[in-house]
Amino acid sequence: MPKFQFWLPMEGDLTRIQRRAIDSPEPIFLSGVPGTGKTVVSIKRLHNTSSKDKKGIIFTYGKLLRKTIEEKLDNNPKMPVDNIHNWMWNIQGDIQKRLFDVMTIDENIDSTVQFLKSKGISYDEILVDEGQDLSINTYKILRELTPNLSISADDAQQINNREEATNEEEILDIFPHLERFELDEVFRSAYEIYYFAIGFEPNNARANDERLIERLKRKNSGADKPFVWLENDLDSVYDSIKDIIDENPTDNIGILFEKVLHTDEAERRLSEDYDVSKYNNQEVIPSQLNNIIITTFKSAKGIEFDIVIIPYFSDGAMNIPEEDYVGATRAKNQVHFLAIKNIPKIMAHFDSNTYELIDNRG
Repeated sequence: MPKFQFWLPMEGDLTRIQRRAIDSPEPIFLSGVPGTGKTVVSIKRLHNTSSKDKKGIIFTYGKLLRKTIEEKLDNNPKMPVDNIHNWMWNIQGDIQKRLFDVMTIDENIDSTVQFLKSKGISYDEILVDEGQDLSINTYKILRELTPNLSISADDAQQINNREEATNEEEILDIFPHLERFELDEVFRSAYEIYYFAIGFEPNNARANDERLIERLKRKNSGADKPFVWLENDLDSVYDSIKDIIDENPTDNIGILFEKVLHTDEAERRLSEDYDVSKYNNQEVIPSQLNNIIITTFKSAKGIEFDIVIIPYFSDGAMNIPEEDYVGATRAKNQVHFLAIKNIPKIMAHFDSNTYELIDNRG
């Protein structure tokens, strides 16, 4: 059975803005829509730091992204990558981890910084990926551990607990000195996928930037339009998922859900016929995952797939526009949304020419 693969661009594929962000001697704030290479810039900057015999680290929010980057870097101890919660756990334990997550008063921040410094924790550069997912208090701690704190972020991809997260404006209020770079070229999703996905973020100026969209259309168009499937019931949803898998047996396929309990059900329904890997925030070796990965929107952040399948596409609590946007933009070549009975109301403003409707209701 094929295994999951994670790709990084070659040096010659980097854009001028990416190179400037990588080579800048100053700490940077990096923004950009999904698939513009923010993680790539962080990895390259870490490589530059380690090549000068300096101490750096990348912090991610998601464990799967962390393990994927680690593996891509051959688990090089000179280029550490860690999940912010795992890092704190390893230093102090669960009690301190909880303090780190929910601190609300300066005394706790100060005592945590003092504790970390007493352990000799400091870095020449800290790089934060998916920076919108970290809390303000986390940043107040990290800035005391390095003279160079670089951050990448995109507000439109904030799908975690809002109370534990932040936004770009808040980050820049704390770090106004950061050199700013805006990545403006999408490398992951084909034009047809990206143009459909921004329908879930109609008021986001960055996502709807006309120059970015036109550049993508010129460079990477001609893929399948996103598929919206209408099914009678959940059994027929999974019948269609199996059809998609059968037609694309060697592709990396991500099947994404809002809730963990639905990943359990998907594994039960699919594992008899396919070698699937369910990922629910556990420690894994990414290259040992099968090419069909069942996981949540949150765990898939920063990861890309050839094909993304999104069941449970419906009105109500399980259909969150930001998650649909993040999910769709994980896809390079195809994205499939599967609904039961009706097209969700969230698509009322979508141009029907931007997707292909497959009606299996009979």
